[in-house]
Amino acid sequence: MTPTEKQIAALEAKIAREREKLADAKAKAAAQSRKRDTRCKILFGYAFLAWLTTLPKPERHRILKLVHARLKERERIAFPLAEILNDVDAAAAEHITAKKDDAETAQLPFPSEDS
Repeated sequence: MTPTEKQIAALEAKIAREREKLADAKAKAAAQSRKRDTRCKILFGYAFLAWLTTLPKPERHRILKLVHARLKERERIAFPLAEILNDVDAAAAEHITAKKDDAETAQLPFPSEDS
């Protein structure tokens, strides 16, 4: 093998290694993006459900039915509306109880856990 051929082979090997590094970096970036997207959706869902607990029951049910209707069929099967309504109603009842408890402790010198 001539020196030029050796140099070409070395450069081709280096290019192959750099392409592997590039592919790894792209895969890592995609994974981070998916994690960030998932976290955003979870936080939004949590905030949405927490907000629903503050609404009157008829309004809460109306909004949940509208959102549930926008889900894909497989998602509606995975998250039956009746169960979601029961869960949110139970959370709303806990929210009301927590508000009553807050009234008793509002004068204490430290912030509540919700703050």
